[in-house]
Amino acid sequence: MINFITMEKEMFNRINLVQCKIALGFVLAIIVFYVFKDNVVEAKNISHYGMTVWLHVLAGITWIGLLYYFNFVQVPGMGQALADTDGPGPAAIGKYIAPRALLWFRMSAATTLILGLVLLGVQGAIGKAYMFAAGYQVIGIGAWMGTIMAFNVWFIIWPNQQKILGIKDASEEEVVTSKKNAALASSINVILSVPMLLTMISWH
Repeated sequence: MINFITMEKEMFNRINLVQCKIALGFVLAIIVFYVFKDNVVEAKNISHYGMTVWLHVLAGITWIGLLYYFNFVQVPGMGQALADTDGPGPAAIGKYIAPRALLWFRMSAATTLILGLVLLGVQGAIGKAYMFAAGYQVIGIGAWMGTIMAFNVWFIIWPNQQKILGIKDASEEEVVTSKKNAALASSINVILSVPMLLTMISWH
């Protein structure tokens, strides 16, 4: 009985690991794919192209999900925590949660953009999309929006967040400026994300 309880706790701890959750999610997706592929999956989705589309969308969900989390949950929550003089303060979020969330945020942004370019490249359409050639205007708009958003993540939001979170040394004045810059870039990304997702769905 004791061994069973120990095994159960150990199994729970392993399943709770991020790596294990991701691995089990992929295993379950593969099982669903092979069980139902004759009924619900088009032939093209069995190809490497179809798998790349799936990973592209998966990365996009992670990226945009974190973007919405930052804008709709974390930033307002930290603002309230700062205003609450009797509360625990925002230190735990800034020290433990935000850096990890920003890592996933950056990686998913880069992965989404790279896989999007791969999908365009396979069709020889990168230049056509970015130049809004006939038949590529919709995905061209999406490509430009995705590129602008990824640029904002890596070159505006992340450098400024490093100063805000104390990862890089900055004066109080620099932190105030960084908050404004990061907030503006993040707001732009939220606005662009809505039509960008529409172009992704329209193209795929």
